[in-house]
Amino acid sequence: MNLAFKEMWRQKRKFSLIFVITLLIVLLSTLITGLADGLAYDNGASLRELDTETFQLAEDADGQLTRSFIELPTPETLTPLGVKPLTLVDGTVKQDATLFTLPWDSDIGPALDLAVGEVLVDPSFLGDFKLGDTIQDFTTGYSFTIAGTTDGRYSHAPVMWASMETWEAFQADSGQPEYVSAWLGETETSLATLSKQDVVEAVPGYTAEQSTFTMMRGFLLFIGAFILTAFFYMLTLQKLPELGILKAIGIRPRVIGTALVTQVMATVLVASLSAAALTALVASFVPTDIPFRFDAGHVLLYSVIMFGLSLIGTLLPLWKLRHLDAADALGGTLQ
Repeated sequence: MNLAFKEMWRQKRKFSLIFVITLLIVLLSTLITGLADGLAYDNGASLRELDTETFQLAEDADGQLTRSFIELPTPETLTPLGVKPLTLVDGTVKQDATLFTLPWDSDIGPALDLAVGEVLVDPSFLGDFKLGDTIQDFTTGYSFTIAGTTDGRYSHAPVMWASMETWEAFQADSGQPEYVSAWLGETETSLATLSKQDVVEAVPGYTAEQSTFTMMRGFLLFIGAFILTAFFYMLTLQKLPELGILKAIGIRPRVIGTALVTQVMATVLVASLSAAALTALVASFVPTDIPFRFDAGHVLLYSVIMFGLSLIGTLLPLWKLRHLDAADALGGTLQ
């Protein structure tokens, strides 16, 4: 280990270059992870904030709340949840939102002590509208009044919260059959029982979006480990005469190999810690309209994967060291 750090100190320029490149690759991976986590949370933020872990939906809904239609009445031991995508208009201004409804006295979601027709909207909804505005559903013409704000996102669109009384009035006014989208609770029924995570993953676009980011991170980590391997392999080739001298004076190959592994570990470890710190710093400055979240667990996971891939990559230069012949190295013959 002492040999490893002495070499890194004496060749600061080379190892600084390797460190910067490794840092940039790991940083790009952690930034993409932050963006993926932000989009994943934004896609189902309102669901994640509900104080329940069990959703019961119609069997043919495939886990999607907007496809689930459950006839009333709701069992007393369960809580009804209504979900419906809407297009709201006020004059010539249009805004998409998803209507979420719960009983006004439910403690599962936000406090909904509202009059019939009153709604709470996500702050992002107030770009074109303001508190007190009356807006209409474009399809049915039903009017809602913006009474306040509360954070809520679903499928990357703002959520509009209302009481179940508003839900019933909306259905009656539009002539729609009475239904709810889900029952919340653990009482056994004939419906499909899903976990909160299952329902979040069923949000349209969630799986495809996250799969894309996972593939991007995988390629980044693989390419980063490959580049790091290439750097250390080239350094090993450049040092063959010096390594030949060390071997000729009795330094065991294991000591030389340990120095190489230590250098790789130190480079990746410091780069990962620096990338995590920079990602946390970026998260504090990212505008609120950009879905970005710093999840220390996910950053640690991908740092560990990068660490493992880099150690696997050391097998190539270690193989070269194992087959190094001191006489050939000193004579300038590279095998």
